[in-house]
Amino acid sequence: MKRSPLFTLLSSLGIATVMILSAALVAWIGRAALGSFEAWQQAFESARPYLRWWRALLYCALFALWWDLLRRYRHRPQDRLRVKRIGALGLVLFTCVELTRL
Repeated sequence: MKRSPLFTLLSSLGIATVMILSAALVAWIGRAALGSFEAWQQAFESARPYLRWWRALLYCALFALWWDLLRRYRHRPQDRLRVKRIGALGLVLFTCVELTRL
C-alpha cells in the first residue's frame, strides 16, 4: 500500500516534534536535578569521553546494519540502489553532525 506524501510529511514532522520535546524534557529534568544549567553543562563535560565512545559505537552499528542490508539486496538491483542512496544520505548527515561539533 502506497502512502500519501502528506501522510509522510506529517508523520515526519510528528517524529521530529517528539524528538525535540524529548530533548527539552531531558534538559529540563537534568537542570532541575542538578540545580542549574551550568551544573548540567559541567556534568556533560565530565562525561564527554564516554559520550564520544557511545557515538562511535552507534555509528559502527548503523554502518553494520547498512552493510547487512546491502548484502541482503545483492540480487535485487532496484532495492540495492535505494539502500546505497540511503547510505549516502546517512553519510552526509553524519558528516554534517560531526562538523557542527567542531
